[in-house]
Amino acid sequence: NGFYLDISQPEGFPAQQDLMAIRMNVDNFEEAYQLLLSHGFKNFYGDETVGTSSSKSAIMISPSGFVINLVQHIKD
Repeated sequence: NGFYLDISQPEGFPAQQDLMAIRMNVDNFEEAYQLLLSHGFKNFYGDETVGTSSSKSAIMISPSGFVINLVQHIKD
């Protein structure tokens, strides 16, 4: 019911230039992660993901440099 704008600098991500990314919120992280990998995306963190008590995420980069921040929010 609205639009959000995230401005962030993820840990370990070089801030040598401005970068735009789309945040993709999903219900099934593993399914979306595998789909992006099958389309040539690479995980910036290698095989690692970023986990918190409320979410799981990965920064996915396409062969052309397009960036998607893949996020699953953990629901109680």
